[in-house]
Amino acid sequence: MRLYRSQRFIRPDLQCHIYSNALLDNVRNLRSLCPPKTKFCAVVKANAYGHGIEEAVNILKKANVDFFAVSSIYEAIHIDSIVQDQSIFIIEAINETHSPDHISLCAQKKFHCVVSSIETLDHVTNVLAGTDDVIELHVNIETGMGRCGLAPEEALMIIEKIDKQKNTRFAGVYTHFATADEEDLTYAYKQLDNFNSFLDMAQLRGRDDIIIHAANSAATIKIPQAHFDMVRCGISMYGYYSRFMTNPPIPLKPVMKLQAPIGRLKNIPAGQSVSYGCSYKTKRDTVAAIIPLGYADGYWRGFSNRAKMKIADKYVPVIGRVCMDQLL
Repeated sequence: MRLYRSQRFIRPDLQCHIYSNALLDNVRNLRSLCPPKTKFCAVVKANAYGHGIEEAVNILKKANVDFFAVSSIYEAIHIDSIVQDQSIFIIEAINETHSPDHISLCAQKKFHCVVSSIETLDHVTNVLAGTDDVIELHVNIETGMGRCGLAPEEALMIIEKIDKQKNTRFAGVYTHFATADEEDLTYAYKQLDNFNSFLDMAQLRGRDDIIIHAANSAATIKIPQAHFDMVRCGISMYGYYSRFMTNPPIPLKPVMKLQAPIGRLKNIPAGQSVSYGCSYKTKRDTVAAIIPLGYADGYWRGFSNRAKMKIADKYVPVIGRVCMDQLL
């Protein structure tokens, strides 16, 4: 087997398995909670939550998925050649640091982008002036997340200006929930009320040329009133409820398995400390498996004394501190 330069330091016995059927089943189950016409946005930002953005998009591009959401224009460019019929939604708002070439590319590729200020909108229109390029723009409404959303009055001004410009098209309006995964949904429903109030004030409900979206994974599962025209699912698409749920309405399957070999079995007597910091001490004579996997491989140091690994059909605890390239 020929190894390319970038692969020479990759161990073939450390493997990450992605189960395509589990990923597709999760999408189907999440979609089953929504009305048939509701679009599905598969969130593949941050390298598909560590699952591999190319692998995830290649699996999902033939599924019943309408959008792929990415963090940045760089991720959008990375998957553009892979995506088939879906649109790409870039979550990071355009700002004045984005080059004219990138803004022009977003318009030409029909990437759906976010604009978050009048100044940025002016920057975009100046870049595209004199061309036939039209950029698809979404506006994020502040309803209680306290992060990137716009105050309703400012959002309304921007929407009105987008509608008047030759090179911009108002493509969507959205918000983001802060507490949809909590047991107490009082705050989430308050956000939903704020969002509905904005939609009424801006008279956006009757517009069939825009996409109204609000629901993340948790809201897709728990707040059907928030489905609107599209849901945006990330963590649950990969098989996890963002917080433990009693009797969830749909089953989810983890999509990834991380596999590593046992490098050595070590006999450790009772009362012996294990690994850096002496954070674990054996209560009895112990046989420990030394695994050549550590935080350099992405197995978090925070898993020390907290995680479990599966050996054959048994779950066993990770003991002691996770090291850079090995654990016990």
